[in-house]
Amino acid sequence: MNALIPFKTLRTAFLICLLLIINAFKSHASDEVIHSEAIDTVWSAHRIKPFLLTRGEHQFVAYFDANRQMTVAHRMLGKPWRFYKVDSYLGWDSHNYVTMELDKSGHLHVMGNMHGDPIEYFRTSKPFQVRSLQRINVMVDRVVEERMTYPIFLLNKEGELIVKYRDGGSGNGNEIYNIYDTESKKWSKLHQNQFLDGEGKMSGYFEGPVRGPDGDFHLIWVWRNTPNAATNHSLSYAKSKDLISWTDSNDESLALPITLDKTEIIAPVPPFGGMINGNVKIGFDQNQNPIVTYHKYDEKGNTQIYVTRKQGREWKSQQISSWTDFRWEFGGSGSLGKFLIEPFAAEVLDENLLAVKVRKNDDIFRFILDSKTLNTIRVEKSHMHPPQIDGISQASNRLLENSTSLPLEQHVFEGKGDGSPSGGSYYLSWISQPGNRDRAHVIISAPSVLMLHETK
Repeated sequence: MNALIPFKTLRTAFLICLLLIINAFKSHASDEVIHSEAIDTVWSAHRIKPFLLTRGEHQFVAYFDANRQMTVAHRMLGKPWRFYKVDSYLGWDSHNYVTMELDKSGHLHVMGNMHGDPIEYFRTSKPFQVRSLQRINVMVDRVVEERMTYPIFLLNKEGELIVKYRDGGSGNGNEIYNIYDTESKKWSKLHQNQFLDGEGKMSGYFEGPVRGPDGDFHLIWVWRNTPNAATNHSLSYAKSKDLISWTDSNDESLALPITLDKTEIIAPVPPFGGMINGNVKIGFDQNQNPIVTYHKYDEKGNTQIYVTRKQGREWKSQQISSWTDFRWEFGGSGSLGKFLIEPFAAEVLDENLLAVKVRKNDDIFRFILDSKTLNTIRVEKSHMHPPQIDGISQASNRLLENSTSLPLEQHVFEGKGDGSPSGGSYYLSWISQPGNRDRAHVIISAPSVLMLHETK
């Protein structure tokens, strides 16, 4: 005998299902890919990052083509690309990414392909015209610019172009900031003194500076004693209103150069304690306070994710993961290949909740935190980019994947600068072999297709 289900129960069930569908649609609506296109074939024999920059109607992409040559392209949004190749060629070093930015007069500045190498810098002689890119052999000081690494462009509050890079080697390097004058077309040092000094014993690996919702620039870094990645220690913090004068989180002035004994250490992780450069990230809570994500070993030796935030005059760390039998034992020099875990900056969900995304192996998790206590409320599956991108990229690279049994990695890079006219974002995707500690692979894989994706 069939029992009749009351109408009220059916209606309730229907409404619940409808709400679930609506919420699912809302959570993925911003992830819809509305346009994809191939840009070029690119080097795929090891991992190396391209760069995508959008400023208003102008869009630029920089990458190493299938023949390892640095290539820069420009277009007005929705129009064809115009390409230009400069005389800079990639080796096997996965540190040698390329980066770029526009100055206030519309000239494009491009740097990259450097890991303890002499300067590789190009600038346009005509605004927005990539085919006017010219090599510049000296920025400020030829002597200092012989061992350059990790170049980053940023804009100060006045829109002036600044570049920072490391001078020297791993475990013994200095951080250099230069500022560009668009009238004279000349660079000068931003600081009279050295920015950070490891006193010959260590160097700093930086994340940022990041301009926060309070308008200030926030900088975090770890100290590293030797080229061995396991010797990272002492997660540190400083902030600035103008990138010239710096203070700690209590607004107490920091004299340059910053040394370890003058540093505000916000997480005293020791060497070989499970913290690595590149995996410290800075975000902000509902009150515009910086909140930093990192990982280290817990008391049982497992790798865990932590966040730290200022409380009173001190920083308080909170463990947010509870993994068992998981330890990422890393070390050595050179590019380490794909990290087993990768944390990201904390984001505000609403007035009571924060979210921290973490990639563990190939899985993406989102830790939902109570914004007051930083305790973990729940952990849910998530994604780092629109899932459709993976399928589109794999389809465009089917010939590469079918032609080899080599291990391959899929990469997605979110563009910098402005979003798309639809209110979404731009992404690049490509496929490559993993890094190999900056050494040559036995086999060079076929080129990958570099794809551009626009979302709404």
